[in-house]
Amino acid sequence: MSRAKVMVVEDESIVAIDISQRLQSLGYEVTATVSSGEKAVEMAEKTRPDIILMDIVLKGEMDGIEAAEEINKRMKVPIVYITAYSDEETLRRAKVTGPFGYIIKPFEDRELHSVIEVALYKHELERRLAENDELFRAILSSVQDILFTADSEGLLTMVSPGPLAGYGLEADDVLGKGLVEVFGDEVHHEMIGRALKGEAVTYEWTWAPHDKFYFETTLSPLRDFEGNITGVVGIHRDVTEKETARRALERETLINRELADLSKQLLASMSLEEISDSITRKAEALTESRYCLAGFIESGTLKNYTLTENVRRECHLDTDSLKLGGLIEWIMREKEGILLNDPSSDPRYSGVPEDHVEISNLIAVPAVLRDELVGILMVSGKEGGYDEGDLELLQRLADIYALAIHRKMEEDRLKASEERNRALVEKFLKIVTEVLEEIK
Repeated sequence: MSRAKVMVVEDESIVAIDISQRLQSLGYEVTATVSSGEKAVEMAEKTRPDIILMDIVLKGEMDGIEAAEEINKRMKVPIVYITAYSDEETLRRAKVTGPFGYIIKPFEDRELHSVIEVALYKHELERRLAENDELFRAILSSVQDILFTADSEGLLTMVSPGPLAGYGLEADDVLGKGLVEVFGDEVHHEMIGRALKGEAVTYEWTWAPHDKFYFETTLSPLRDFEGNITGVVGIHRDVTEKETARRALERETLINRELADLSKQLLASMSLEEISDSITRKAEALTESRYCLAGFIESGTLKNYTLTENVRRECHLDTDSLKLGGLIEWIMREKEGILLNDPSSDPRYSGVPEDHVEISNLIAVPAVLRDELVGILMVSGKEGGYDEGDLELLQRLADIYALAIHRKMEEDRLKASEERNRALVEKFLKIVTEVLEEIK
């Protein structure tokens, strides 16, 4: 037998005593018996009953319905109305307070017991549902993945609010909107169609609300109690960090392979101009630049330039009369690289020659070997601008350029020295031969 605690609110004392005795005989504990709405509110807070039997019609300023409304504001306790009236207006007012049942006077013990037990069971179910709902909301708010449901038209019916803020969205703003409208990739149309046919699908896509993000999405059919597919349930998982790392590794592997191939290529016998041409073509490709220029120093002066095809075609440069701007002079003096995505804002920038295309961004680095300036390497025109990775890459190319130029110059010096020595030997042998002839 249940030992639930019951409070009785009844303004007729004989009836109140009768109900209390019945409750006790049924095994319930009566915590209080009160006769007014005001007292019911007070004693409910003091005794904290498990259930309240509330007479609708009470003497005083507050009837049972008003008392129930006030109690509901202060605590969660099931209330069962006791009434001798069943008119529509009374029932309408009572429904608003969300009662757990009604019992009409006069009533039998079995009716009283049934109403109380059903009310307690319903209240326990509601409590569990409320706890589960709170737990579900807490999970939705804490997970980093975007959990969502959509109907058969692809319109969002639920979305976890927690992660959306990081992408500049609010859950209330996206509900009722299409998956494609919110997340902007047409691939969702196809995948929702497949999920609505009963297929579980996983796919990858990109999204750029302000920055670029990479996502992996899983969609599954959403079914009702009868097993009919009514929509989809899905998870958007942000894999930007993993994808960025993977792409960075792929790019680094590509760069290392390209630099190794370039280094091997430069070991072959080449002219200084051919070395510069190989370097500029590789720099332009690896940095995704539109223009590239390389120059090496000869006799202490930077005067030998190699231009890529786009530079020759679009920039109208005359290398014989090319004047060095402030940026190049600064690099030669300081032996440091420069990355500028808005060159015109830098006081060292002196503009471009007449008929030259406007430079929107650039990187220029020195080619230095053992603290000796060997040359200059410059790229410009990358869509979207350059970053520190581009600067580091160009400096690595400049280091290879410096080694190749230095090796070639040393080879040329050695060859010139060998030729001079050969000439001297030949001259010496000629003199000796002439002397011997005279002696004979």
